[in-house]
Amino acid sequence: MNGSAIDTNVIIKFLNGDEKARKIFDENKDIAIPVTVVGELVFGACKSARRQENLEIFNGFISQYLVLPIDKSVAAIYGEIKMSLSSKGINLPENDIWIAATAKANNRRVISFDTHFSHIEAI
Repeated sequence: MNGSAIDTNVIIKFLNGDEKARKIFDENKDIAIPVTVVGELVFGACKSARRQENLEIFNGFISQYLVLPIDKSVAAIYGEIKMSLSSKGINLPENDIWIAATAKANNRRVISFDTHFSHIEAI
């Protein structure tokens, strides 16, 4: 693995001072953020009562890390993951499948507080 891809919930907890999340950032030096996570953060900021403040906080945080884009290879892996989960009767949030596909395409492991990522092989 080339490093880690951080899920939205880890970033939110980190920004709120969570000790477990801080430890994740201390222990993982090669961290990247899937573009889907960026979208989730922007959505969260836009629906919050402190929209502008949260957008500034999130944008400042994101600017410190590599953002992993979605391209054709990510889309192909997404399709494979979605089919694999479907054949097992497992239904996961769409954005999490995109996050997993982005991580897998970039040879990174997903770090999340969501346990459902364990249903996806090789991330």
